[in-house]
Amino acid sequence: MAERSKELIQVGYYLSKYGKQYPPKRLGTDKWNEAYRMFYDTLNGDRAVLEFEHSLKNSRDGFDSYFPETNREGWKDEDGNPANLTGFSADVYSEFINKDEIQIWSIIKSYLDIDYKIKPVIFNDLIAEDNAGSDSNKTRTEGGIKVRISKTIERSPKLRQEALNIHGYKCQVCNFDFELTYGDWGKEFAEVHHVKPLSELKGEKYETDPYKDLAVLCANCHRMLHRKKGITLTLEELRKKLYKITS
Repeated sequence: MAERSKELIQVGYYLSKYGKQYPPKRLGTDKWNEAYRMFYDTLNGDRAVLEFEHSLKNSRDGFDSYFPETNREGWKDEDGNPANLTGFSADVYSEFINKDEIQIWSIIKSYLDIDYKIKPVIFNDLIAEDNAGSDSNKTRTEGGIKVRISKTIERSPKLRQEALNIHGYKCQVCNFDFELTYGDWGKEFAEVHHVKPLSELKGEKYETDPYKDLAVLCANCHRMLHRKKGITLTLEELRKKLYKITS
């Protein structure tokens, strides 16, 4: 499980202190899962959507017992006192306890993804893909070069939507169209795959180009790319297998 970053815990503190039955008013939503998802694109740390929501909620819960005015129980020790804070949680509490909401918000808002509502259905697609199964974080091309991969980019709602806007919703390997097959139920559904080998980055930061670095696939082709443990096919390699091309 990924360690919670200090930034994520700062958001947890803000949600705890300034949210009551509903999230803080500055977030403009009365749904907690929407409040959590506002920070997903910037702070997910390679977590799946539901895993991230759970982690941020736990971060919030860790502070709840320190702010009884929120009417949430929070975590307490055997004597009913607020549970001791450790690590980043203790650091954040010390740094924020004497700040007002405006001061804390000036920090928190930099982690906010203001475009998170661009296509809410993308979150449902991400959850469905994660529930369908996860891929190994070790992979190689058929040529045998081993690399480590990350699903962070595939899990970015903003980048996924940009890729879908560019490439459309037909699979770029087999041309399968979910809407054509399933009607309205399949409308605007497809999976998005990160195609640029991370081994080429050599540890350098890289700005993803949705046009050339992300591909739109059907669920079958996406699974076939990763079917064998430790191997990830390129789109062209999979096309050759699909259409029985031998040369």
